Amino acid sequence: MSELTKDKIFVLIMAGGRGTRLWPLTSASRPKAFLSLDGTSVSLLQRTISRSLLIANPENIFVVAGRIHEEELREQAHEIVQENILLEPVGRSTLPCIGLAGLHIRLRDDSSVMVVLPGEQLIQNEAEFQNLIECAAETAWEHRCIVTLGIRPANPATRFGYIQLGDEVTRKNGTQIFKVRGFTEKPDEQRASEFISSGKYLWNSGIFIWPTSLLFEMISRFAPDIYEALSDIDDVIGTLMEDEIAEQIYSNMRSISIDYAIMERAEDVLVIPADVGWNDMGTWPEVAEVWEKDSQSNACFGRHVGMDSAGCVIYSPDKLVATVGLRDLIVVETSDALLLCAKDCADDVRELIERLREEQGGKEGAREEQGHCEIKNEK
Repeated sequence: MSELTKDKIFVLIMAGGRGTRLWPLTSASRPKAFLSLDGTSVSLLQRTISRSLLIANPENIFVVAGRIHEEELREQAHEIVQENILLEPVGRSTLPCIGLAGLHIRLRDDSSVMVVLPGEQLIQNEAEFQNLIECAAETAWEHRCIVTLGIRPANPATRFGYIQLGDEVTRKNGTQIFKVRGFTEKPDEQRASEFISSGKYLWNSGIFIWPTSLLFEMISRFAPDIYEALSDIDDVIGTLMEDEIAEQIYSNMRSISIDYAIMERAEDVLVIPADVGWNDMGTWPEVAEVWEKDSQSNACFGRHVGMDSAGCVIYSPDKLVATVGLRDLIVVETSDALLLCAKDCADDVRELIERLREEQGGKEGAREEQGHCEIKNEK
């Protein structure tokens, strides 16, 4: 096999995750990827694009999000070739989203390697990230297999999937590469604690690398209905009927994640343990990890005056927040809502959104479903 060159690497950035645990800042019209959450003017999506430019040529980078986000997406992704900005008519989770982008990549180069990145993660050590992605791409190319990055767990989080390490199969430039023994989807706290104690588990980062042709072999094998639908879309790409027919077909696909459809069922999956300063920015305490803290460990975005208050997370860019005698509380103030939440209940904000949808007669839910790829695991 010939050597893998940079022009053979294509990157897909998925930018449609809702980030419901960051309500009320995020919403259907404000996906997490489009926000800057670290006090700069650079969004998570723009940071992901910058990282992608380290590993692929600009013309080989694709971004996909919901059609309702087109204007914001084109403004933020100005470095991306316009025809590489793909718009989903409706949200169908990650397998249809990745498959749709894969069709466009396969048309460009059917012998390419595809790198899938969530557009809403913070990576602090970008140099190491580049090294690991290049290592993963070369491994996927040489062994014709799926490779993923696994994050060394910092705590027994229950909102991530876990990857069980198997035997070490090879090393590349000192980087260990392991066989994946299995995937476990969002365990309870006791089981997550057992995983961490064993030292044999990693968090599932949602970052995947594979030969593009192998992706379609896997879809054909494990999700033939999705493969058939994608094949019908492939027939009309580049024709006058593309938009109309593709929308009709895509809208009728079932919603299923790449994790459930392929990753948990494929045999030849390898994982590279990654220590790259990864932050999913999925809950308010995680977001607050990148903010400065005062002497009482309060993390604040905006103005805060506290008395006898410690361990709080406060987001209020426009209004002063004053606290007295509070411990481990999340306070989030936006123009249209106020969230007060115990820090150890940060994961439950997502359930709160479901309650709000029910109480508002489904109106919020209807807005949420207007269309985008979701960077979450669902059947």
